[in-house]
Amino acid sequence: METDAADAADEITEGMATMKKETPEKILTMNKNNLNWETWLKNGDQYLSAATPKSTRSRFGANIRYNLLSMSLEGYIMAILDYHHNLPHNHTYIDLIAALETVMPVAETLKSRILQYENIQSICSIEKYHRSDPTEEELDDLKGAIIEISMMAHETCDCAPG
Repeated sequence: METDAADAADEITEGMATMKKETPEKILTMNKNNLNWETWLKNGDQYLSAATPKSTRSRFGANIRYNLLSMSLEGYIMAILDYHHNLPHNHTYIDLIAALETVMPVAETLKSRILQYENIQSICSIEKYHRSDPTEEELDDLKGAIIEISMMAHETCDCAPG
């Protein structure tokens, strides 16, 4: 086990030494190739699509659609943040919105619409664990707010050089 840790430390040291030898242009290219905003944006679109039935009736219940909408919100905000080389402190609604506000303005009404639904599921803490079933009206309002975030993400990221 000690040799595994030593080998890992050696790999890290070698990697850092290699990075120091790279030109700024090469490092920029390496970072650009590792950007993940495209994946986050694609995930946001896919989760939103899955949460939005094409017919009048969804094959998913309210809780699953709430989770799909939450994952689409995360995808869109993470795309914007990753595009700006930023990260949130956590992936709760409030932390995602707070991080988003560090890179672009968010209308107070949009922020309020999203944050009011954060406590439908508080599942990060054992002491404060809480889940409730969202109503169809809540899901529709949340979906509308996330569509606005989606437009912000596409306006920001789709203009990015490929």
